[in-house]
Amino acid sequence: MVRHSNKNTQLSKPQRSGFGWLDTFFDDPWFRAFDRFDDRLEQVWKPTTDVSETDKELKVLCNLPGITKENVKIDLDDENRLLTVSGHVDKEKKEENETYHCVERSYGDFSRTIYLPPNTDMNNIKANLENGVLRVTIPKTIPEKKTRSINVE
Repeated sequence: MVRHSNKNTQLSKPQRSGFGWLDTFFDDPWFRAFDRFDDRLEQVWKPTTDVSETDKELKVLCNLPGITKENVKIDLDDENRLLTVSGHVDKEKKEENETYHCVERSYGDFSRTIYLPPNTDMNNIKANLENGVLRVTIPKTIPEKKTRSINVE
């Protein structure tokens, strides 16, 4: 059974600049409609991403169609527990006699940052890019035992 979390957890919120309300303000569909109008402005785009977890691991799936592993970079900020997937997609050359009726594909730099909770093993992260999907697997750590014995005198 697949469960969808409807909670507002740290995992459900992609990390951006630190100005959360401002980031989400410009994610409004009204603002996003203007993203494609000006070809002169190449913007950093965010690949669609799923974050899920099991008892043993955290999984991050990013859609990166047509992108090779040589154009993908994964950085890990140990101090802030942030995993960043970034890279670049070159814009295809347009033919001079070609009229575009719809332009929806993204190009230019892309970046997506995910917060990793404290119970993840940041030393054993694995990543694989296959069929346009980047799969990042982060194992969970086994919680330390919190119970201890006290000798009676």
